[in-house]
Amino acid sequence: MIETVFDSAAAHYAEVSPLLWGPIGEATVAAAGIRPGERVLDVCCGAGASAVPAAEAAGAQGHVDAVDLAGALLAHGRRRADGLRNVRFVQADVTTWEAQDGLPYDVVQCVHGVFFLPDMDASVTRLAGLLRPGGRLVVTTWAQGAMEAFGRLFAEAVARVRETPTAPPAGSEAASRLATEEGLAAWLTGLGLTRATVTRAPLRIPLDDALAWQVVLGSGFRGMLTGLPDAAVDRVRVTFDHLLAERDTRELDATSLIGAGLRP
Repeated sequence: MIETVFDSAAAHYAEVSPLLWGPIGEATVAAAGIRPGERVLDVCCGAGASAVPAAEAAGAQGHVDAVDLAGALLAHGRRRADGLRNVRFVQADVTTWEAQDGLPYDVVQCVHGVFFLPDMDASVTRLAGLLRPGGRLVVTTWAQGAMEAFGRLFAEAVARVRETPTAPPAGSEAASRLATEEGLAAWLTGLGLTRATVTRAPLRIPLDDALAWQVVLGSGFRGMLTGLPDAAVDRVRVTFDHLLAERDTRELDATSLIGAGLRP
């Protein structure tokens, strides 16, 4: 299950967060335009990379419900939010989530998570229904080409060690539907949202071997290592390092698209 992958990735996720997940979360909150006093639902919140800045933007009179299935990531989020009393990290299934007080949200946001939801369209339509009229749904996805060169090389390293073709990471097919400005805007409109906009958030991170492996272990790529014994994982890392040097891949393109639409 995907929550198991991310639970096992929790420590590495937190370590890579300042360079990768943190900037993306902050860009999402900026695009969402969260204002003091607003109520926010952060879906697939992970370790709080977007939930914590959302809580800071909402202020003492606002509130953030941060929901995820991965308990280890939520524990990191609670530590990161230490001192903030307006954010609540909850281990729950977002596809059945209801606000505890029954009130609607001003913002529902999800950073690199909608493509992991079962039946993405139906799940997000339901989440949009938790908004007040005029509330904003904000979804962050990978831009076309982002993470691709990195992912191809890692998949090749895994395939060489397994000696069999490697399946793409979970959610990759759904993510491809949302990888362009036009595709993401059309998807939001197709869900019944209005005034859809898409913001591009460029992010390029210089890579060395250590950071490249941290990204693998602190992301969904980790799932491709499932079932491998430790010795085989070590061989994947050595092979991956070799491929990064051979193909001169020393930068990670982590550009995101942030789509927003209003509930009528």
